[in-house]
Amino acid sequence: MKYLLDTQVLIFLGCGYQDRVSQRVLEIYQSPESKIFISQISYWEIAIKINIGKLHIPIGLRNVMMCTKQAGIEMIPVDNSHILCYQDLELHENHKDPFDRLIIAVSLYEKLKILSNDTQFDAYKQVTRIW
Repeated sequence: MKYLLDTQVLIFLGCGYQDRVSQRVLEIYQSPESKIFISQISYWEIAIKINIGKLHIPIGLRNVMMCTKQAGIEMIPVDNSHILCYQDLELHENHKDPFDRLIIAVSLYEKLKILSNDTQFDAYKQVTRIW
């Protein structure tokens, strides 16, 4: 099965905070049958939030990137197809976060389930969110 990590889950796993993810997500993440992906947009989101002071990553973004690669997590570059899928997403009044919406678009286009604790994703009925 193929899964896409939400940015927050990437941060938790990348920084060694496995206790902050659900048991189900941890089992999926550790399963040899699971293929785990991240969207390049997650790195951009982290960089922006670090720069504006909304996020502190103890090991730094560069190390998160290295640990992600070493863990065998494949990064999906932002592609025009993802952007077009993003444009076609319905806009929900309570969920306008552009990073989340692009992660949703990537998951839909690439046919990936999202590992996330963000219940706002549930507004998009075509998305499968696991927590």
